[in-house]
Amino acid sequence: MPYDAFTIDTNAIIQGGINFDAGLLAQLDQFKDGPIQFVISEIVVRETLKHLQANTKKARDSTRAAMDRAVHLGLIAPEAAKAATDALADSRAVARNRVAAFLEATGAETVPANLCAIDALLKSYFDPTPPFEGAGDKKNEFPDALALLSLEAWAKAGGKTVLAASADKGWQSFAETSNYVFVEGDLAAALQIVQAHAETAAEKVNTFLRRISEGDLPEDEKSLHAMLADALVEWDFDVEATAPYRYEVDATELRLESLELNEKDGDYGVTVVRLAAEEVVVRVDVEITAMAHVEFSLFAWDSIDREEIGMGGTAAASEETFDAALLITIAGSIDGAVADLEVIEVEVVEGLGSVDMGEIHLDYGGREDFDDYNQLQLMLEVEGNGAESALDAEGNGSAAF
Repeated sequence: MPYDAFTIDTNAIIQGGINFDAGLLAQLDQFKDGPIQFVISEIVVRETLKHLQANTKKARDSTRAAMDRAVHLGLIAPEAAKAATDALADSRAVARNRVAAFLEATGAETVPANLCAIDALLKSYFDPTPPFEGAGDKKNEFPDALALLSLEAWAKAGGKTVLAASADKGWQSFAETSNYVFVEGDLAAALQIVQAHAETAAEKVNTFLRRISEGDLPEDEKSLHAMLADALVEWDFDVEATAPYRYEVDATELRLESLELNEKDGDYGVTVVRLAAEEVVVRVDVEITAMAHVEFSLFAWDSIDREEIGMGGTAAASEETFDAALLITIAGSIDGAVADLEVIEVEVVEGLGSVDMGEIHLDYGGREDFDDYNQLQLMLEVEGNGAESALDAEGNGSAAF
């Protein structure tokens, strides 16, 4: 059925990393000045702002702590560190500006929460009806109820229907009994629903990808594989490892080994999230094999001087296979020849989780690190504490980043 408006819930924004400039969230700017209106509940805006403020404050605090540590280790002068931290913007202002820019870019209309009638809210709570559950702590469901009832009231007043992208079961249960709010659990799938001629575009893109996979179309430095390789190099993945010392991750890198498009029922499961006259953006599920390279710095605790001592660094590598999803931007008209289509951008939008590098140890390949280690052991033995004092309970164990 045709829809008059499109909306998302807070979870969809969080799953997109609250990154409005990349991935699926960046595709929402297609609604500005388009035939389908983008609306967003005031509750979703407030919740998004709360999460974003927490993230920006955490980043600001981490930067300050890193500067303090750099000063302590002599990596930067105190004056330079102070200038750098003073230059940090106010975290709350940054969060407000980012949300405001997102609303402007998408042409969003914010649906006020006061459109929700109090009697309808109370009835839903005490009966209970979705999104309130029959059991459990229903108080946590008030934000969803306010968002949904106000969206429904907005749609009813304007005689409109709203398609919402939400994986929340409460939203989905609410939509089952609503004549105005309908829910699709996957953001990409929801975006495809509102694309005109999506089925035709999906068939053309599927043929295009198959010809690439089978080698019927030439690949050059702008190929799908090359663009994915570039995207992986810039991907910051979480690292897990165990070590006899405390460690910090200095650098990470994923180097593409192979790419396999996931095939099901004779095609690649192409989901069209954006379709314009000379461009189409699709999501496809893939299997990626890559070498994960990680560089570490290691630290031991000197219980005599009550301070950490740098023990040098090490590196580790591991081959990993990920089930991921790519967002592929293809230039060209779907009405033209397949050979005229061209991949112009590739993004990884989900599926690259943490990498376990196993147990890591000091790299004695460099003489300087080896000498520093021996000097530390000798110093501790002279003090009568034994080498193991450098590896006491405060420095042992594993860490996950």
